[in-house]
Amino acid sequence: MRNFFSVMMVGLLLMGCSVDNDETIVEDDQLLIANSVLNVDGCESVSYNLNNGSGNVVGQFTITNDKDNLYLNFKASSGLSITEIAWEVAMDVEGLPANNGGIIYGQLENKQSFSSGIDYYGETLSLDNFEKDLVVAARVTFVDSKQQKVSVWVGDQLLGKKGSKFLFYSICEPQDEPVCLAYAGADNSISYTYKELDALVNTVEDVENLYKSLLEDGVSRSGTFSPTIKDIVKFASIEANRYGDLITIYTVTNELNGETCSDSVELTLTVTR
Repeated sequence: MRNFFSVMMVGLLLMGCSVDNDETIVEDDQLLIANSVLNVDGCESVSYNLNNGSGNVVGQFTITNDKDNLYLNFKASSGLSITEIAWEVAMDVEGLPANNGGIIYGQLENKQSFSSGIDYYGETLSLDNFEKDLVVAARVTFVDSKQQKVSVWVGDQLLGKKGSKFLFYSICEPQDEPVCLAYAGADNSISYTYKELDALVNTVEDVENLYKSLLEDGVSRSGTFSPTIKDIVKFASIEANRYGDLITIYTVTNELNGETCSDSVELTLTVTR
């Protein structure tokens, strides 16, 4: 299942991607709720530390996907805030706006600014237009308490002479994690006269097989009875207990990845005169 991490701060809820390179500015008196999907069941997130020119980590970028969407997650280090993000996702490097100098920042497809700065930001992008591999170019601008700004490219692949970067990402195919399941079926019962039952069973094993015949097809026959079949036979051997309902609970147990699950069903043998 997905793990969602939400941060509430000053600003505006930003949704979607600008395709005309217009810049969105978040006002101080509005509310921003930035939702980031950081973990997807069956897919491993990939993270990059964002370093300034001195090698200090000023933030972190995390990318992951599920079956439908790509998730881009930006985080500022303690004491810093994000004031602007410009980014673009393409099928290959040739799809990025670039020249000999590197990626052209002003031509990146999406740009969003935050007037007072935010700690986290998450962007969701549909995978409908992408295949197995893609490239991501992004530049993040951070500001500290003294209003000093630093802009950092995301990724580990250099492009051009000016130090711009990008990253390659292979789309993950999430595998549904197996779930611990146990199924014992529905309650069931059967009725015999004492004479019929006496002719049908001769051993404790015969009685056990009679109860198991009440189980649905496909239900495991290696479960447990409570009370046990021996206890039922012992109880019914007393003349005062010869007639009536002989009820046992049949339980199927399964274990997967250290998790134990079980399911039970009530089985009733009714003995009449």
